[in-house]
Amino acid sequence: MAAPGRQASAFVAIESMFAESQGRAPLFWKRLVRNLRSQLDDLHINLDNDSLSTMRNIFDQYKSPENRLTHALACCLDRDRRLLRAFVTCVTGRRNLDWASLEIVEQQIPGGPTSAPENGETGLPDMWIYGDGDWALVIESKVQAKILIGQLRRHEKSARQNGFNDIDLVVLAPSVPKHQAKDIEYLTWSKVYSWLRKQAPKSEWAVCAAEYFEVAEARMIEDGYLTDGSLTEFDGIPFGHDRPYSYREAKRLLKLAFDKLRKRDDLVKLGMDPNGAGRPAIKGRAENFVWDFLPLKAARRAESPTATPHLTLAIQEHRALVIVPLPNSARISSRKELERLSLVGFRDLVRRIECDVSKAIRPFEDAYPYIEAVQRHFHPRNKPIEDARLEFDLRTSGGASGSRVKVQPEWLEAAYGVMLSSNSNFQIGIGAVFPYGNSRLHTCDVLDAIASTWIACRPWIDAALGK
Repeated sequence: MAAPGRQASAFVAIESMFAESQGRAPLFWKRLVRNLRSQLDDLHINLDNDSLSTMRNIFDQYKSPENRLTHALACCLDRDRRLLRAFVTCVTGRRNLDWASLEIVEQQIPGGPTSAPENGETGLPDMWIYGDGDWALVIESKVQAKILIGQLRRHEKSARQNGFNDIDLVVLAPSVPKHQAKDIEYLTWSKVYSWLRKQAPKSEWAVCAAEYFEVAEARMIEDGYLTDGSLTEFDGIPFGHDRPYSYREAKRLLKLAFDKLRKRDDLVKLGMDPNGAGRPAIKGRAENFVWDFLPLKAARRAESPTATPHLTLAIQEHRALVIVPLPNSARISSRKELERLSLVGFRDLVRRIECDVSKAIRPFEDAYPYIEAVQRHFHPRNKPIEDARLEFDLRTSGGASGSRVKVQPEWLEAAYGVMLSSNSNFQIGIGAVFPYGNSRLHTCDVLDAIASTWIACRPWIDAALGK
């Protein structure tokens, strides 16, 4: 156990930060977390990123996830009047309001009781923004519950009964319904999140709200609460030295990335099935990585989506892996084609892929073309156990020019030799590795690189399918 004096020093440091915070909440909480990490390291206590994400958030004042999100947004808008003005203008298009008189209330009527039960029996809007005149912005928030037009009309009636005749009625939800009323504005949480991110350079409170959206979404995905749409937008893979890997966040990012990748026309041309299912459940807390895949249309004729080559993305602890695996079952069906290629033909095929992959990942300085070969057997509970793994930089095959990677073709020969063997459950895949540390990974540009890497593997896919 740590010495009492050292424990006391940690709390003294935290208390001093509280004293000097003076309303600068986002910066204050970041400093608090950094201080906690430093003090806990000194006390030899391990607190990882996922442990911190399970701590009670300052916005978790309600039981309902919808109300928590609304509370976070309302608090941050209320603390930054410039942000509030920008939000109202963005949502309603109004520019001539009495901005200084604007007020925000949650779960209550302006001038009414300061709190209301969360059971929904009151029929009150989730957020109400109003001023001295007869204008009001009435917001109803949804995550899992359905959007009911009757409920919205009751909110509108309530506003008129309280003297507000100029009303903007807004619904916030993960996705926009097919049938919409013309006089109601429908917004998605992800659009609000994107807007907050754009305001971030000028507002720490915008950063605070956006980061809470991320935490809330990760929690909802983990709990199975968010089943339709999203709360945020994919804006890169942020992990690195300053932001350690988090299982919950990785799972959230994986879902958002695949929502985008599934809609890409260039991947559909490659043969991706936009309506095909990936993994039924994303797990990987114990392994420190999460992964999912996009099936090819060719999988419709197979016993399972993974019985043919598929487009896989894995977000791992220290890197992102983009690969097209050739599964054991697909290997059997395509062995004759690969044998016909011979080692020389296989080497030429891999070198062509290496050249195209290298072009696709060129903007990412530390990324490199990659191949892996894995032998597995399965536990009686269907848990895969790795017996052997061979992974290496494709540039060792000798196709790259101007690279510092030394040529060692024996690695490729070893992978090819094992691939032709039929003595084990064996999988081989080609793609690229993106180590964390490059700032481009923190942007949407990484999705272009991911898609381009899969497209560069087209010769591999064609060979596996016997084309």
